[in-house]
Amino acid sequence: MAKGDGSITQVKDKNGNPVRNKWRVCVCFGRDPETGKQNRVVRKVSGTKADARAVRDQIKREHEDGLKFEGSRITFERMCGIWTETRRMAGNASERTIALDAQRLSHLYPYIGSMRLKEIDAKAVESLMAALRKESGLSGTTLNKIFSLVKRVLEKAVDYDYIPRNPCAKVQAPRKCEPKRNALSVEEGARLLAVIDAAQREALAEMRAKEARQRDRGNSDDRSRVLGISNLSSVMALRIGLATGMRRGEVLGLLWDCVEFGDVCRLKVTRSYTADCSLKEPKTKSSVRTIAVDSATAEHLKGWKVIQAAYLAQLGMKQGETTPVCCTDVGGLYDPTNFERWWSSFRKKHGFPTLKFHELRHTQATQLLANGVDVKTVQARLGHANASVTLNWYAHAIPENDVEAAAVVGSLFAGQSAKSDDEASRKGARIIRLTA
Repeated sequence: MAKGDGSITQVKDKNGNPVRNKWRVCVCFGRDPETGKQNRVVRKVSGTKADARAVRDQIKREHEDGLKFEGSRITFERMCGIWTETRRMAGNASERTIALDAQRLSHLYPYIGSMRLKEIDAKAVESLMAALRKESGLSGTTLNKIFSLVKRVLEKAVDYDYIPRNPCAKVQAPRKCEPKRNALSVEEGARLLAVIDAAQREALAEMRAKEARQRDRGNSDDRSRVLGISNLSSVMALRIGLATGMRRGEVLGLLWDCVEFGDVCRLKVTRSYTADCSLKEPKTKSSVRTIAVDSATAEHLKGWKVIQAAYLAQLGMKQGETTPVCCTDVGGLYDPTNFERWWSSFRKKHGFPTLKFHELRHTQATQLLANGVDVKTVQARLGHANASVTLNWYAHAIPENDVEAAAVVGSLFAGQSAKSDDEASRKGARIIRLTA
């Protein structure tokens, strides 16, 4: 058999007898120059010998089209590992995102992990999605995310010439569930603001009391931390989130060089402190923005800057442009995990047990739109790529003005109708006078 011709042999049972309609197709493409092993593609075929010939010819065509013989050996699990490593080397995603996606993919291994790439077709992908929905009870949104990951893994296999095409292209993605975006009402927002004011006063009084005790004990000098700065920073982060709708990472990544005090206080969003404790630029250009702050929040920021500078000076630290607005007891960036722990305790204590920090962002958008602020302005404050994104997420806020809109339409048409009736009456009167 010449290289690349391929062989077809009938499968035999354990007694050496030929098995009807069972064939072994083998095609060799020379030796691997690194390992010295034969580059061989082997497949078993159920059917007639003509079916086996068709499989053999398909293997040869795929090789001629540039497909690598490794594609017949690599399993889905192995391909997931390859894809994960390429993402890590590219540096286009955070380590936390890469780890989460790898974990999601690992849940698929019991279903298709051992399947070779060549064996995964549209039907296999559909069966996978159906099994996950039935056995795991996953939501449509989660299934959509998993499907997207599978599609990206297999697309990388296409890029590497392991498979000719992506089978996910022929499968309809699971429908996402409509996300529930909770937002505070005006009354709830006012109550939260009152809680923030009280918490700030309490945290400041507590910190001053602790400092007084430290002085009484003679511990004012050579200290590594000032207990209480992180609590005040947490309250300030909450205040900023409610006032601006900034994301948690954007608030915790805010440095004093991005706070402009003037006739109008403005915050420049240029960084985000991620869950893996990395200070990075925002993911999209639209997220880099400048947000105006109301006068009350601006006064709190001014006061906090003075207080923070005084207490950091006790640690021998000079507050500067690179000092975090919301810092730890040693003046560093605030770990998002530690902040989330504080926030969980705070919201339960003050009657907001289920409120997520991100829902302050939903509150900002919902209330602004419901109170007549134009979509373009809301889009800019939130850092959305375009106004359509804002509308898709928060269109539910606009129908609150629907009654007013109905009244406008009604009065508009009614006014035109009344005007037409008056004109008709005047014309009728003139006709009567002329014919009299």
